[in-house]
Amino acid sequence: MKNILITGAGTGFGRETAIALAKRGHNVYAATYNLEQQSTLLTYAKKHNVQLNVLKIDITSTEDVAAAKALDIDVLINNAATGEGGALVEIPLERVRQNFETNVIGTLAMIQAVAPKMIDKRAGTIIIVTSLAGRIPLPFLSPYSMTKYALESAGAGLYEELKPFNINVSMIEPGPYGTGFNEENAAKKYNWMSDNSFYKHHIPYIEKTEKSLIFSRQIDDITPVINAMITATESKKPKLRYAVPKWMGLGVNLLRGFGK
Repeated sequence: MKNILITGAGTGFGRETAIALAKRGHNVYAATYNLEQQSTLLTYAKKHNVQLNVLKIDITSTEDVAAAKALDIDVLINNAATGEGGALVEIPLERVRQNFETNVIGTLAMIQAVAPKMIDKRAGTIIIVTSLAGRIPLPFLSPYSMTKYALESAGAGLYEELKPFNINVSMIEPGPYGTGFNEENAAKKYNWMSDNSFYKHHIPYIEKTEKSLIFSRQIDDITPVINAMITATESKKPKLRYAVPKWMGLGVNLLRGFGK
C-alpha cells in the first residue's frame, strides 16, 4: 500500500484514477479544486464503495499547497490543470498567465511541497500529467499546449535531478480523450473574442481545424489513461513517458521527426 496524493481529482482522469487506486488498496488523498467538488467526490466515492481522503487543494493557493507539506506521500500525481483556447495574436495575456500559473507554477509548487520528505526518505515517485499536445502544436489551443510543453521540459529535468535521491519521475501523455475538457477549453475563446477580432470572419476555419486535429480523434474510453497512471504509480522503476494511446504517441514522434 502506498500513500498517494492526486490533484485535480474532482473530475475526469483524476477522479477515476483516485477511485481505481483506492480499490487497489492504496491510501489515496484526493485533492479537489474547491469545496463543491470535494462534496461531490465524497458522494461519488461512497457510491463506488471506496474510502478516499478528500482534500480541498487549489494548487494556485499558497495556503492550500502549504497544507500538503504535512502529508507523508509516497506518490504525487500532478493531474490538476486548466486550459485556454484562441489565437495567440489576440488572446488576453492575463488568460495566458493564469494558464501558466495553474499548469506550470502550481504543479511545481506541489512538487516543492512534497519532494523534501521524499528526499529525506530517499524514496518516492512524482508523476506529471502532461499531454501529447505538449509534444506537437495544436493551433487555437496553443495557450494550453505551451504549458504542456513546459511541463514536458520540467519532467525530463526532474527525472535527472532527482536520481541521486532515488526518486522516480514519470509523465503521462494523454491524447484527445472525451472527458469534456477539450470542448470546455475550445469554448472559452468565445468569452473574450469581440466583433473586432481578427478571426471574426474565420470562425469556420477555426472550427474545422479543431475538429480535424482534436474532436474527430477523441477517444471516449479513458481506461488506458487510468491504467497508465496505475502502472507508473505501482512500478518500482516507471518509464519517463507513457503516451496514451501508444500508437498516437508513435505518430507524434514520427511527425516531429519530419519537423512538424
